[in-house]
Amino acid sequence: MPAQSRIPLLSADRGTQRAVAEAARLVPELGSELALCKDLRELGAHLQDSPAVVAIVDIDPQPLDALARLEPLTRRFKDTRFIVVCNEFKNEYLLEAMQVGARHCLPRSSIASDLPAVLRRSLQDRPGAAASGRMVTVLSARGGCGATTIAINFAEEARLASGEPALLVDLDRHYGSMGAYLGLSAKYGLRDLVSHKAHIDDHLVRSSAAHFSEGLHVLLGPASIEPTVNVELPLERVDQALAACRRAYPLTVVDAPRLPIELAADLALASQLTLVVFELSVVDIRGARALLVALNDRRVAPSSILAVANRFRKRNPMLSLEDAEKALVGWSVVPVSNDYLNALKSINLVQPLSQTAPRSDLRRDIQALAARMEGLENGVARKGEVAR
Repeated sequence: MPAQSRIPLLSADRGTQRAVAEAARLVPELGSELALCKDLRELGAHLQDSPAVVAIVDIDPQPLDALARLEPLTRRFKDTRFIVVCNEFKNEYLLEAMQVGARHCLPRSSIASDLPAVLRRSLQDRPGAAASGRMVTVLSARGGCGATTIAINFAEEARLASGEPALLVDLDRHYGSMGAYLGLSAKYGLRDLVSHKAHIDDHLVRSSAAHFSEGLHVLLGPASIEPTVNVELPLERVDQALAACRRAYPLTVVDAPRLPIELAADLALASQLTLVVFELSVVDIRGARALLVALNDRRVAPSSILAVANRFRKRNPMLSLEDAEKALVGWSVVPVSNDYLNALKSINLVQPLSQTAPRSDLRRDIQALAARMEGLENGVARKGEVAR
């Protein structure tokens, strides 16, 4: 999109207009000027005459009514990323925004801090961009908290919901758990991509990926390919490799434990969704808080991050969700059920939960996580499980 294009904004609030204009100046590739629209009809006419990568809609003073009226536009202009803003941020607004097809729901107070990153991701994700596929990053507060299980099953559920192929990327430099979980071995993997001297293209990604199923492919880490050899994974070109992954696949899910925080933040900035996985223990909660604070300090939009409490026990937990939320000040916590037997069955049978335990609470909870990215509930997302 040419730099002289304008970003359509539907808002009568002068403060919102100024905040959006300031955020837009930080992403000049989208256009540094705004096209102010007085109502949805005028917004639709503008998008018809001047297609835009993003459109920003103020849904106050009646958010739910405004979102219902916005839905025809999101369906009509599928190449436009709709961002909605509101005064009072509520879970029901976020869920309804996802249902009607909006990509982001931001509180008005966070426009200055969060909107520039949201605009950059929208630019990267636009049709015809160099890297148009979506990316999800799974970070772990501690080794052994179950992040790999969530990453694998998240990718499987997202591909089943969307009908599009997904790529799993194993960025674990120390263990080959993803390959073992899926019973995969391969001659090539992620290390071959990041070590490639020339341009990393989408064909190289596809030829390096192992096929678990027709729609689920895996870029194995060096520990899966050469488990008896201590092979370093060069990190300098990981961003280029992942950009190629996004060109090659509609969805890339990155299992990224034990990474330097700067690289973890870069991955989160490039991702539509980042999961910070931990268990309800003092050590894990401290690790999760450190990760969340570090990501926030590096300008990762809070709306793109979910704090995920894995292996959650409803009865008599040593620490409650409320305890975790008090420690993770400002963050809601999404629980994923503790279902050791079905998780172990899935690993032992070398199959995702969709095949080994299709009706389990664990699978339903991971489906709900995937539904957040898809912008739909799939009948399983629960209203109380939404990040701030």
